[in-house]
Amino acid sequence: MELKTEIVKPKNKVKESKSLIIPIVYFILGAILAFKSNEATSLLFFIIGVIVVVFGLKTLIEYYRNKEDVQYKNINLTVAIASIIIGVLLMVLCQAINLGLRYVLGFFLIFFGVSRLLTAISFGDYKNLSTISNIVLIVMGIFSIFISNAILVVIGWLLILNAVLLLIDYLKK
Repeated sequence: MELKTEIVKPKNKVKESKSLIIPIVYFILGAILAFKSNEATSLLFFIIGVIVVVFGLKTLIEYYRNKEDVQYKNINLTVAIASIIIGVLLMVLCQAINLGLRYVLGFFLIFFGVSRLLTAISFGDYKNLSTISNIVLIVMGIFSIFISNAILVVIGWLLILNAVLLLIDYLKK
């Protein structure tokens, strides 16, 4: 007995509906990251701080509500207090954390670019495209230290480019 396999194709192929909302969201998010990445990062740490404080307050309320029934009651109290302290520190120090991340990222990019560039020079293999990429890493590190978070700016520009491409695709429809 021979088995036949039949492929059934749907008769009405539903076209993917293209929305104008996605390119707009990408463009706004990309513009924020490209032009205001420092403020966006600080705001993100502030929001994380608020969330951690709310979690700590919720845990503290739960501790006092179920103080007699909780098996590890001191741990819940410790978690609540630590969460509130860490959340407040994140909110107060959000700009300092952003600056610290920029410096760490910048020095990492510079170190990585310089070490790769020196390795290429020591092996006599510096006349290729990897030399350009190493120089770009060094420039991005310097940019990150003195101006803004280089990685977020690049991501922002990529989102803007993606938004433009999606908008062109939408307008072709």
